[in-house]
Amino acid sequence: MAWGIYMSLTNKTIGSKEVFIGLQNYKRLLQTPEYLQSLRNTLVFTFFAIIGKLFFGLLMALALNTDFKGRNLVRALLMIPWTLPNIVAVYNWRWIFNPSGGVANYLLRSAGFIKQDLIWFGSASLAMISVIVANVWRGSPFFGTSILAKLQTIPNDYYEAAEIDGANVFQRFLYITLPEIKDVILLSTLMSTIWTLNEFETIWLMTGGGPNGATQVMNVYSYRTAMRSMMLGRGIAVSVLAMPILILLISVLTRKMVVDDTPRRKGGRHAKQKNG
Repeated sequence: MAWGIYMSLTNKTIGSKEVFIGLQNYKRLLQTPEYLQSLRNTLVFTFFAIIGKLFFGLLMALALNTDFKGRNLVRALLMIPWTLPNIVAVYNWRWIFNPSGGVANYLLRSAGFIKQDLIWFGSASLAMISVIVANVWRGSPFFGTSILAKLQTIPNDYYEAAEIDGANVFQRFLYITLPEIKDVILLSTLMSTIWTLNEFETIWLMTGGGPNGATQVMNVYSYRTAMRSMMLGRGIAVSVLAMPILILLISVLTRKMVVDDTPRRKGGRHAKQKNG
């Protein structure tokens, strides 16, 4: 990390010796519209991807927490997005969003939503939607399995007592389920936010950051600056600018995990003392 910070303070280009230039890379980046666009794209991509993953992950967990025939098979199938190699998933999504014969256009046309095929990777808004959909599809099982594990620890007595008291399904979810799973949701959201902010491969392989930088998040911009434009120092500076956000999220995540683990440690010590 120290090497990266130092290199971000130089004019290092591939094939040449670095020269220390202080904060010039950061100053130029903050004055560059392309960098500011990549920052905005990163925030938009991360926000909507996290919302989507949380929503579908919660639905997945609630559905799998009920008894029905073939539940184990469905659970295994829903884990495919999380376990499938990313390169395979990306090329499947490229086929789905292909303007000529792609599944997305076929379904939208069949449902009457569109009359002409959409060029998904040729429109700024559609390209962003496509990479968000791909990320949501891949990340939802993480939320689903995490929330499901917590749901299965909630005693049925809570729900039975609430039902006797006249609570409907929504009230039982709001006053029993949600308070029980909120910590898991927070931890999952923090972890997924860190991963989503670091997303590169899916976006690079699907859109290359295009069209016209519409899906160029900070990691893609860093790569293009360092490897395509050969301005290694400035490209590293892009990544360094993202570090404070990541450090903050990791700190919050670590603190939350330590706080959650403290009662279990105390319980374990009390049990040992009692047995002793």
